[in-house]
Amino acid sequence: MAITCKIEISSEHYYSCELTAKIPVRVSIMTINGDVGFGIVEPLQHEEKSIQEYIHELDKSANTASVSVTYRTPHAYWTRVVHKLDGPSIYQTILQSGCMTYLPIVVERGIQTHTVLAPSNDVLSKMLHMLRERFSYVRIKRVRSTPTTIFGPKLTPKQSKAFNLAWNSGYYKIPRRCTIEELGEKLGIKRVAMQERLRRAEQRILSAYADE
Repeated sequence: MAITCKIEISSEHYYSCELTAKIPVRVSIMTINGDVGFGIVEPLQHEEKSIQEYIHELDKSANTASVSVTYRTPHAYWTRVVHKLDGPSIYQTILQSGCMTYLPIVVERGIQTHTVLAPSNDVLSKMLHMLRERFSYVRIKRVRSTPTTIFGPKLTPKQSKAFNLAWNSGYYKIPRRCTIEELGEKLGIKRVAMQERLRRAEQRILSAYADE
């Protein structure tokens, strides 16, 4: 059973936090490959000049080796940034603890927001300890333990069979192409039992993906 948590992290003199604290943009870091990060910069106030200011200041930062814009519109710039940090980044600290960050990482108003996957409470505690040693602000927004795998919600064999039958039979299409009774007949169970299996499967699927 994995633990998923959403964490806000910030620190003084940490370049992405420092820049977004004074420039009204939202940065979504979509891909990280070693020291290279690929992201999308969007204005919070619908003004392209705030993106341009952010790119200019980022290029001047001592923590970046190079900054390039690979695609642009008035509402979003796609960027490639090569970093040169003195110590481990927030992202690297999370990996070093034994946890993982689900991308994207969102940086806005001086705060990085990470959705983190931890294998146990002990490893989660280790990560929080490491983050608080290195960075000045660490706040957990949500923690959830769910019986899920990295591939999605874990259904029981009966729930999986019922859900796949319903999906393939067009039960979830608009308009529906079959009824609960018809599905139950195919499985040899009553309508109430079929409805119960589907509802439990739907609850697990929705719980896995809903942003509580």
